[in-house]
Amino acid sequence: MTAEIEQFMSYLGTEKNSSPKTLEAYQRELYQFYLFLAGGLGAGVREKYEVRAPVVDDDVPVETVCSEDITAFIEFSYDRGLKRSSIERRIAAIRSFFTFLYNKGYIEHNPAVRVGYPKKESRLPKFLHLNQIESLLDFEPVTFIDYRDRAVLETFYSTGARVAELCAADVVDVDFDSGRLRVTGKGSEERIVFITDGTAAMLKRYFEERKRRFGALGDPLFVNSRGGRITVRGVYDIVARRARAAGLLERVSPHTLRHSFATELLDRGADIRAVQEMLGHRHLSTTQVYTHTTKERLRKVFEKFHPHSGRPKDGT
Repeated sequence: MTAEIEQFMSYLGTEKNSSPKTLEAYQRELYQFYLFLAGGLGAGVREKYEVRAPVVDDDVPVETVCSEDITAFIEFSYDRGLKRSSIERRIAAIRSFFTFLYNKGYIEHNPAVRVGYPKKESRLPKFLHLNQIESLLDFEPVTFIDYRDRAVLETFYSTGARVAELCAADVVDVDFDSGRLRVTGKGSEERIVFITDGTAAMLKRYFEERKRRFGALGDPLFVNSRGGRITVRGVYDIVARRARAAGLLERVSPHTLRHSFATELLDRGADIRAVQEMLGHRHLSTTQVYTHTTKERLRKVFEKFHPHSGRPKDGT
């Protein structure tokens, strides 16, 4: 990827006659993006934001970068407190970079083509509160798509699995008797996650509707409207569409539901190493990120309700 960045900068300077200020800004933003993908912006950053592009020989093959990696970088930028204008500049640099690569034939697909600019004052949430989760799930299934979407959402929140893991899961991986689901995570490592009774019931109803629509179930756990295995992009669309329908103004993604799963467990006293195992984190430090979130929530409760916290209370 570093070589492609240099080619792009040369193109901007010689063919586009970009100003020195523009060249400096674009190179800075693209280098930050590269460091993010390569794991150069801090220990555990790649794992926390679930970067999918691999690091090969101390570089990132540009053709392996996907739209989810770009979205993760934008989320990372929000979490670092960058202003909206700064994030817009980062997006502009990344979109121009991948458009250049696509037009020159260096990549077959442009992963930045659907990456949009943030709305005014928008923020990417780290998690949803319980009432927001309930709002997200509060729709009555009528069609096959409804049952499929509801099953997808409930399975995400029940298991805390990664989006790629659920997309790759098969029907045979579900064990209704024990309330378990087998998923294959990073490095082809298998692990067991758990489904609630409510999630199991919804999966069974989804299977019934699927049989009516397509006949035999087939292998994939979740399918698209044509019966083929659902894609990561398809699941992102499901979550975003249902979040909008629920009136959730913040950006909601499958990763948001994974955050919510971990945060809720830790808030309720779950052992952090058990949560680590359920999430499939190799390092405990990755899971400890969620403890910062729960501590912040506790701090806000303290400041709001403790009589000596020094913060004004409602109605005072």
